[in-house]
Amino acid sequence: MDAGGSSDGAARLGRRFRRPLLDLSPIVLLSIAAAVRPTRLPVMALLGIGLFFAWTGDRRRFPAWAGALPVAVSLAWGLVPLPPRAIDGSTCAEPFAPFATLRVVEAMLAVASLAALVPLVGSGRGELGLRRPGRLLGLVSLGAFLLAGPVGLVVGPVLAAPFFGTVELDLGDAAMLLPATLFGLSNGLLEELIYRGGLLAWTTRVTGSWPALLGQAIVFGLAHAAGPDVGGSRVLLALGMA
Repeated sequence: MDAGGSSDGAARLGRRFRRPLLDLSPIVLLSIAAAVRPTRLPVMALLGIGLFFAWTGDRRRFPAWAGALPVAVSLAWGLVPLPPRAIDGSTCAEPFAPFATLRVVEAMLAVASLAALVPLVGSGRGELGLRRPGRLLGLVSLGAFLLAGPVGLVVGPVLAAPFFGTVELDLGDAAMLLPATLFGLSNGLLEELIYRGGLLAWTTRVTGSWPALLGQAIVFGLAHAAGPDVGGSRVLLALGMA
């Protein structure tokens, strides 16, 4: 056996796998933070450090680090607990209900961090999914919204029960509509922009489509299954959300 040839082959093999691993390192860090809540602040700091070194060194990987940071901001904010008086649902009709207010602030912080990185990455609204849809897609989306809303009110509690316990809908107090609407809008804007926007689009630049798509789905699933209010199987919930 040629020892020199074997050594060169091992080196080439190492380089072949080292590059994808380095490209995916922001996703790996996010996955750890999503699954293990106490690591979220340290991971956010590590991503900030990685972002700096990517900017000053290997610019090719910079978009992947930039796409991960807003998600880390969102995960870190998730460590802020609801006040004790808000846990039983008794504050849901207040104009500044804590569950909605905290999510609005989270959306503002994460989206602001994303917006600050847009000029550094050289991105635009189209890449982040902020495009006006065609007429057909717009009509289909509107129809799906009108159908999915009422169906979701019926099916949602049934699907949530195995993971979060009994979910009851109280539609008798119109005051609940304001915080619920604020929560829904900020939650949708937040998750679509930082997960399917920055994280997916900017990681795709570095890793290609499929690794980025699977990576953001894994982070998304783990983040939703790691909450303190999950009572059922976290594995099934993570898989479903992914």
